[in-house]
Amino acid sequence: MPKVLINQYKRQNVFRCSHTAHFRFERNVSVYHVLKEKKCFPEGCIYFLWKCRLLNKGNSCPKKYRHVGRDCFSCKNYFEEKIVHQPEITLDEEAYRKFQIDLEEFEDWLEQNVGRWVEFSGTINSAKPHFKKVRFGSKETLSFPGFLISFKEGYIDRTFFEDNIYLTVSRRTQQNLKFAGGDEVEFQARLRTDRGRIVLERVRYVEFPHKEKEESWTQSQALVAKNTGTEIECQPEKCAMCENGCLLDVVEKTEKSSPIRRHLFCLAGVQNPEECYHHAVKRLKKEEELKYSTESENP
Repeated sequence: MPKVLINQYKRQNVFRCSHTAHFRFERNVSVYHVLKEKKCFPEGCIYFLWKCRLLNKGNSCPKKYRHVGRDCFSCKNYFEEKIVHQPEITLDEEAYRKFQIDLEEFEDWLEQNVGRWVEFSGTINSAKPHFKKVRFGSKETLSFPGFLISFKEGYIDRTFFEDNIYLTVSRRTQQNLKFAGGDEVEFQARLRTDRGRIVLERVRYVEFPHKEKEESWTQSQALVAKNTGTEIECQPEKCAMCENGCLLDVVEKTEKSSPIRRHLFCLAGVQNPEECYHHAVKRLKKEEELKYSTESENP
């Protein structure tokens, strides 16, 4: 039997956090966010909320400020409120002990494989354009470095990875190989991690044991979507699962750091996910096709 692993970093059933930033995820946060990015367990994360005694009571500021900022530090009405958010464990004691063992095993596997060339085989879940937005102050640029191929599972060498895996390819590679959903594919690639995700890159020796007839994204179609698509700052599940939804890496460049956030990008240009009609149209089309096939069989 092959060794079976899941991505322990991306589990969202281990920790829960009451920070308001996590309310849209029902307060569930990934293991990677808690243990590696924020490193806020078990001590918690501490930040200070800037406040003003005048503005808090509805009074006006003598300097005409409407919000508390760095210029307020020397003011006698300025004060700070210390806020502490400590992630809570959602698992029982036995399940948490098992998680710790599984996490250690997963990290040992990562240490052995990150940076290595690995053999991979799996069935493509989706092949979509990959966009990246860089913000520096009021300026921002949207680039199109290539395509992002996703797998729901696959074999990495002799290990069966029962979790999401991603492959990044250049525009030229996609133009030549035409990766598409449903394709069974085998290749070699170099393995790396990206904020907890397992990512394969620099693909070579590609073979297709089975090629689907599904149309693949072309470079020209992706360029059109880049100009007509819309950015969605949250990650609704129905959009993430939709063929028109792709991840957008957003880099906020500052003088001190360049933090990366992930938004969703709607390739169909829908502004509001709640008003999206794509799935309704798709369902109606399937119903029409089923009705037509039934009538053809029973004239």
